[in-house]
Amino acid sequence: MSTLKYTFLSLIVLMGIIACENDMTEVQRIVSQEEKTLERARDVEILYSDSAVVRVRIQAYTMINHLDKKEPKREFPQGFIVYFFNERKRSTGKLSANYAMQYINESKIYMQDSVVIWNTKGERIEAEELTWDEKEQKVYSEEFVKISTPERILYGYGFTSDLEFNRPRITQVTGEIDASGMTDEQDK
Repeated sequence: MSTLKYTFLSLIVLMGIIACENDMTEVQRIVSQEEKTLERARDVEILYSDSAVVRVRIQAYTMINHLDKKEPKREFPQGFIVYFFNERKRSTGKLSANYAMQYINESKIYMQDSVVIWNTKGERIEAEELTWDEKEQKVYSEEFVKISTPERILYGYGFTSDLEFNRPRITQVTGEIDASGMTDEQDK
């Protein structure tokens, strides 16, 4: 009878060991390779500084770091808000987007879905897509944009501006334009 107990006990232990190995295999199968290359963060704040002065502050509810060695990137699937500051720490503008992807090697951030920029002159710039070139210190789009100023609304395709949003330029303008300050090329 004691041999039967030991055999039965040994069988239970052996089944437990086999079951543990299967559980580990199942766990490894469930955890995908993609999840191993992602970092997720909530309530994120990123600061960029120049000569110990904060020039850019990014706030996001969710950020996903894609840890691909060849093409690392940061994704903001629920969008972000970006605050810009000058060397005197004064606000020069604000930008928001409902989705953004930052390509680290390219030093570019691609934003889409309700991209809005506000500057200190009370202007509001709206676009569905916008690219922020960190090296060139500019933002641009080839898509439709709308610029609302206290005096008028301009529409167009193609947009470029510095990060202070003081001189926004639209490539193909439509809408109301004040021509009083313009000169004719023949007058020169």
